[in-house]
Amino acid sequence: MDINLRTPFVLTQFFLEFLRDSKGCIVNVSSDKGERPEPGLIGYCMSKAGVEMLTKSTAMELAPFGIRVNAVAPAFVDTNLYRASGMTEPELDALKIRVTNNIPMNRIGTTSEVAKAIIFLTSEHATKVTGHIMKVDGGKSLTSRGQQDWYGW
Repeated sequence: MDINLRTPFVLTQFFLEFLRDSKGCIVNVSSDKGERPEPGLIGYCMSKAGVEMLTKSTAMELAPFGIRVNAVAPAFVDTNLYRASGMTEPELDALKIRVTNNIPMNRIGTTSEVAKAIIFLTSEHATKVTGHIMKVDGGKSLTSRGQQDWYGW
């Protein structure tokens, strides 16, 4: 809770005066688990759902000051997090196959794709966007939970 939810809340408060002066913007990082829970990840799912509500509530509170607040919600992203957790390479490979089978675009996301979404939300191209949760999930949110095969068009 402290890292996923309390930190963006405290940072928003800490930088509020600067944001008011600069008409800056905030982009929080949620997850596909913020909208769709997964067994065994109660704390994580709950904290990311909180990030999404924090984003929407803060967007409403700060809009009168010209401050935009949005979030990105990536699905599985290929990082070293899983290796650092002690997962072996065969376990990681099996996980990637299961995850990929549940993504309509049939591939795992990259950190670069998430960064590009954040850059867009902070750019001049998104000056009217606030309170938005941008999914960076390859279409995963369009599928049924637990779906094992996806037969696209």
